[in-house]
Order: sequence, then structure tokens, then C-alpha cells
Amino acid sequence: MSAPMSRGVIYIHSAPAALCPHLEWAIGSVLGTPVKMEWTEQHVAPGFCRAEIEWVG
Repeated sequence: MSAPMSRGVIYIHSAPAALCPHLEWAIGSVLGTPVKMEWTEQHVAPGFCRAEIEWVG
């Protein structure tokens, strides 16, 4: 019998650019593996970024 699995997506709609590395660290800490997210500019709010990451556990 295989172990049950969960999956999901974490969306960050808007975060200050300076906070992005801290969010990666926090998410990686929860998921138990280092995380490198692809950040894009949040066009509605200059100086802010957005990203998403899929996870399986």
C-alpha cells in the first residue's frame, strides 16, 4: 500500500520585493526542502512581486 499524498499550490499575489527571500525561506521550512520561486513584477503595485509554487507531500 502506498502512502497517502497531498498536493497544492501556494499563490503569493503581492509582496514587497525585500520580503521575497524571507517568504521562500518560510515556505521551504514548512515544506521541508529549499524553495526557489520565480518572482514577477506585480504590475498593479510597483515595487511588489508575485509568485506561485506547486508542492506535493
